[in-house]
Amino acid sequence: MIPELPNKLFSNGRSVLSKFGYAHFEDGQTRDDWAEMWEHLRGDFPLPQAQVPSYDALSEELRTAACDYMKIRLLADHYLDECERLHVSIFNGAIETDLVEKYAVARDRYEHSVEDFGDAREKVQAMLMSRAA
Repeated sequence: MIPELPNKLFSNGRSVLSKFGYAHFEDGQTRDDWAEMWEHLRGDFPLPQAQVPSYDALSEELRTAACDYMKIRLLADHYLDECERLHVSIFNGAIETDLVEKYAVARDRYEHSVEDFGDAREKVQAMLMSRAA
């Protein structure tokens, strides 16, 4: 469970992302079964469900792109978790320069991973659309 954070924008971030189809992988959810994860993420693409086949029906090229997409998504989740943990730590005690710097580095990593995630989603979506054409 994610603690209530002092910054409402940060604490509400996941609910804002969920409006766009995002669902965070909680600890304990399977992260190494690509087919299961793909089923969870098929809704990320604003395409008719028929255009987003099951993992087993993907071509080798599309499967590779889908795996890259899922790996980037997991990395973004990891970085977001790290940002939240550091953010809570900053507000739980005295503000320490080293801790603020660690948070800034984690936030930069997260922001870059979100950009990479968007690029990977667009690539997979374009491949799915060209497959359906």
